[in-house]
Amino acid sequence: MGVWPSVCWRPFSDRSPFNTTFAQLEAEGRLVPLPNSQQIVDRMMGERRAFIPLYAGYRYELGAQFYHPIYFSRPSDPLFTVTCTEQWGRCEVEGVQVRIPAQARPDCCVDKHMTVIDQQTGWEYDFWGVEKTGAVGSSGGTLRVRWGGMTRIDGDGLGSNATAAHFALSAGIIRAQELVAGRIEHGLFFGIDCSNGTYTWPAHGPGTGTPCSTAERRAASAPLGAYIHLDMTPQQIDQLPVPAWKKPILKAMAKYGMWIGDTNGEGNGSGMLQFESGNTYTAFGHPDPIYQFAQQNTHQGGIGYSPTEDAYYFDIQTGVDWQRYLRVYTVQPPSS
Repeated sequence: MGVWPSVCWRPFSDRSPFNTTFAQLEAEGRLVPLPNSQQIVDRMMGERRAFIPLYAGYRYELGAQFYHPIYFSRPSDPLFTVTCTEQWGRCEVEGVQVRIPAQARPDCCVDKHMTVIDQQTGWEYDFWGVEKTGAVGSSGGTLRVRWGGMTRIDGDGLGSNATAAHFALSAGIIRAQELVAGRIEHGLFFGIDCSNGTYTWPAHGPGTGTPCSTAERRAASAPLGAYIHLDMTPQQIDQLPVPAWKKPILKAMAKYGMWIGDTNGEGNGSGMLQFESGNTYTAFGHPDPIYQFAQQNTHQGGIGYSPTEDAYYFDIQTGVDWQRYLRVYTVQPPSS
């Protein structure tokens, strides 16, 4: 191990919603502005933490709690048979046999996500609630998860069942190689605190995430699967008084947009992007490259350090007039 895809790689086909640009959606007439778009944005920006900072370097026992480690399996890796423990009906990965690197481990604490991309077969396996606290081990056997799904890595990145919207766990994640290179050529996964209690394409039902607790808050929130666009040009973004590391993220919001894929609970902040989990690297004894990037780029500004958590945090919120430039849409599915 020790080799990961370069910045040039992105999961899923060019027709995946995560790889479709705002300009393409607009040209195809698939964008439907939500009538309460400004109300949604105003509520988000009025929250205690409108954009939750991106984190890097949490100690494993603390975890980033919602992040997704991504592992690339080989035919020589141990073979596991998946069993789902929730009694919710048919679990798509129940009984599926998956090659998983022995060192692979889920992210910690709340969701305990783990993604395995089989390089031989082209399937991505997404797990939620993995019942492991460390490496899966070299002996294979049974992998117990609360729930999960699978999708083709050369497909649309939809229909896997480990997030509320059934997006693939690798979809919309900011990888270390992208952050370091300053180049993100795909849409972004976006979590909100609570939904309006409905869902829209490309989310799959019946899941809606956690609906807001009051009718007033639901009226000022979005459905799962909604699309959020930063209506700024690259030139406008370049002129913003923000650190260099932030501009590629903002440009991805403007070129490709953000897809609402899950909820993180009222009181936890309205907007959450995702780095890939540092476990992707540290599970194999390698340093977390996003943590290293933070160490080397604190001089740019917008990156802080918490010694109690041994974590760096990336301030997404500061420096952008979000209420002026964010727009919220639903998107019609492709015609074919």
